[in-house]
Amino acid sequence: MNMDDADMNTALMVDGNAVAGQLMDVFGRDMTIAVARCAGCTREAEMGALMAFTRGPGVVLRCPACEAAIARIVETPTAIYVEARGASFLRLPR
Repeated sequence: MNMDDADMNTALMVDGNAVAGQLMDVFGRDMTIAVARCAGCTREAEMGALMAFTRGPGVVLRCPACEAAIARIVETPTAIYVEARGASFLRLPR
């Protein structure tokens, strides 16, 4: 990745807290404190600490360590699609 790509990624990225409301709509609870383990590098991070890219047709949440996609959320007029194959697990506090 060259410096222009890195600058573009930084400009488009916010942290996972920026999508707290959308996560609440999908899961029905505060998910910013839920921990996700990256299936790629095994780093664990709270959902609020993941890198969120929100300017596409949906949201992509990426690992802050290796930048692998952990989860994607896309809303259509009839459904919400959640794909989280980049997470080994999500751990939610009781």
